[in-house]
Amino acid sequence: MPKLYRRSLDDCFNFSSPMKELIEISSALKRLLGRPCALATVIRVEGSAYRQPGARMLMTPEGEVWGMVSGGCLEHDVLDHGRRALQSNRARIVRYDSTSEDDPVFGTGLGCNGVIDVLIEPIADNFRKSFVLAVDHCVNTRQRGMLVTHMHDSDGFVRCEHLFFTNGLWSEDAEASTPVNGSRYNGHEMAQVQHNPQRPAIQTFIQPLTPPLQIVAFGGWFDLLPLIHLAHEVGARIIVVDASGRQSSRRLYGEADEVLLCEPNDAVSQISFDNRTAAVLMNHHVERDQQALLALIDMSLPFLGMLGPKRRRQRILDNLREQGIDVPSGFEGQIHSPVGLDLGAETPAEIALSILAEILAVMNQRDGQPVRDRLSPLHSVPSLPAYV
Repeated sequence: MPKLYRRSLDDCFNFSSPMKELIEISSALKRLLGRPCALATVIRVEGSAYRQPGARMLMTPEGEVWGMVSGGCLEHDVLDHGRRALQSNRARIVRYDSTSEDDPVFGTGLGCNGVIDVLIEPIADNFRKSFVLAVDHCVNTRQRGMLVTHMHDSDGFVRCEHLFFTNGLWSEDAEASTPVNGSRYNGHEMAQVQHNPQRPAIQTFIQPLTPPLQIVAFGGWFDLLPLIHLAHEVGARIIVVDASGRQSSRRLYGEADEVLLCEPNDAVSQISFDNRTAAVLMNHHVERDQQALLALIDMSLPFLGMLGPKRRRQRILDNLREQGIDVPSGFEGQIHSPVGLDLGAETPAEIALSILAEILAVMNQRDGQPVRDRLSPLHSVPSLPAYV
């Protein structure tokens, strides 16, 4: 059975992963109920590309698709390859080279000046079941996992073996026999693993499963509605904590994943906070924001935001100190208040967009500046290849 060292797994999850896409694909696999389908996965990128390794697209012979492997320029061709893979029941790796004028897809200059390798494989029942279980476990328990694909070159086609790491254990295809010896991943999303020296033709692709971003919004006003909607658009889970206790809030915020009608202290005891959880205080009420801040004061959150001007934040912190509350050194500097990026936002929807944009920038360790001003590559280049 493959070995994976705890340290390596922890190093592997310091980044964002396209979990929304994996969740959508998992949900589609449940609905398809054994219908033929193929899965395309970006396994390698050189240069510039719209999507990075780990982007996936599920497809049926009838043309139904879930997920994307590019901005739209590859999908039709990938779908054709998917149909062929289903007809032959054999996987293949297709290379798209937008740096070459001879490439049949990118030859007209529509590409991003990069080379993209896409694995396209028919979905077997054992893979379908394991994939769904792995994604569901990550979402429901907020525990990290991992998808590993071994690719065996065979006369121009590829034979795939899949392994899944969930709940601290490995599960694998019945035919999978290649051990994975976990190497240090250096915080990158995809990485090389050690191979069986007796089987050098095997290539390995790794994709971590990272719990989706979770946003806990303390508030009870209408401006929560666009934040809830936008959060779901980017694949985040959102919990609303309404201290007013209004039963109508359950209906008003019905799009939220969870609505808690209780005081912040009680809510905090019911929520699993982790390093993928952001909190935003939007009560429009000094005392309620103060109660929420007090409930969170001893937590080490990756993001804590609060509506209102700086002087309001200072007033709340001064109130806590006057009550004898020990405000930890540096805590004030951790509060994003006024919360949001400077977009000139005015309407509730615009403010929600600015809040979500700042959360994403902080969680992804970016500065929120225009991409055109970025001097380094937009996507980090792993020190170890995704696919070797």
